[in-house]
Amino acid sequence: MRILSRLHACAGATFLLFLYFIWLQYSTYIDNSTQANWPGKAHRIVVFGDDWSDTGNYRVSPPPQSWVGTRDPDRGEVWVETLCKELTCDTIDNFARSLPETASAGSMVDADVSAQATSRNSNDGIVTSFDFKTQVRQFLTYDKGSRYIPKRFRRVDQRTVFTVFFGLWDLLEYPDLHVEFAMRAIENSLTALFQNLDVLADHATVPIKVVIPSMLDVTFLPRFQSRKNATQEHFAEKQHHLVFLWAYWNNVLFQRATQWTKGKVFMPDLNTLIMDQVRAKQLHSRHISDASGSSEQASLFEFVEQPCLSSKRGSSVTDLQAAAIEKCLDPALHLFWDDLHLSGTAHRQIGRHAANLIRTNQTVNPERATNGSATNASFDGQEGEGFNLKLPPGY
Repeated sequence: MRILSRLHACAGATFLLFLYFIWLQYSTYIDNSTQANWPGKAHRIVVFGDDWSDTGNYRVSPPPQSWVGTRDPDRGEVWVETLCKELTCDTIDNFARSLPETASAGSMVDADVSAQATSRNSNDGIVTSFDFKTQVRQFLTYDKGSRYIPKRFRRVDQRTVFTVFFGLWDLLEYPDLHVEFAMRAIENSLTALFQNLDVLADHATVPIKVVIPSMLDVTFLPRFQSRKNATQEHFAEKQHHLVFLWAYWNNVLFQRATQWTKGKVFMPDLNTLIMDQVRAKQLHSRHISDASGSSEQASLFEFVEQPCLSSKRGSSVTDLQAAAIEKCLDPALHLFWDDLHLSGTAHRQIGRHAANLIRTNQTVNPERATNGSATNASFDGQEGEGFNLKLPPGY
């Protein structure tokens, strides 16, 4: 009987081992089949950025609830959540951080660069702990934990999409700087951005895929436009100065991206995407048709300047301190949620556009991303090279 029991045990173990190898081969086949269909699928989106990317769910070091408040469901999803749905991803690993209610500026590319450029100290109400390099460090610590799982049981990096979206708080910090110092700060910030992308690429086992939206013209934000009446004599100068810096930011960002060699860069043109909607609304309301036939159908947004959330303020100091917030009836019809953030409808357009770029493999660095070069080209352009916007005399 003992011999039979041993034989049965050996036969059972052999059968289980056989089933295991069949399952392993099938899993490998399924994974490879999914890899072949990459353009339509991703297993995770890893998110870095500021308020415009923060989903409110955190993998590590969640901020206190009192810092960020409660997310209003009427605001809608942010663009990376739409991107995840479009690519049928499994998870979003969010490392982006929004502006805390106790601070005057949010997440930047590199807080040290900004501090040096503006000569401010740590007591000026600026949060410096959520910049890109900090978010990357948090991700590496989190991701290294998964490396202890055997490779055959974990998904591979080839199906990971990284998103990096900064610029809002960087640009809002620089309008009072002399143009030369502001341009230098922008160059240093974007150098730091791609240095941190190098860190991510070196951590991965395959060339990475990164979505880096260009920045929207920050002078179009309701917060900036609200200063028109208060400082009318200086508003035009401030606007021209900030438009120059915004254009320079996008120019340097694009040049650095086209030279990057450690992965594929997808760059949604955020300003064109949003301004096309604004233009469609203006043409439609005036019954004017352009060469493409715009104005023939209703525009996506009914309100392109007035945000959904607005302050109802009184005239006294007490009223100003306790300003009431009014919310619109239909947030989907507004381009802006509040004076600083886009609405969920606008975010959805950005996410869909980014997903389409990935599906169609429209990278800004197609040759460099595939040549396997280990050296990242540097930005050697002189001031104004490939950059046609000029400042008026006196700057």
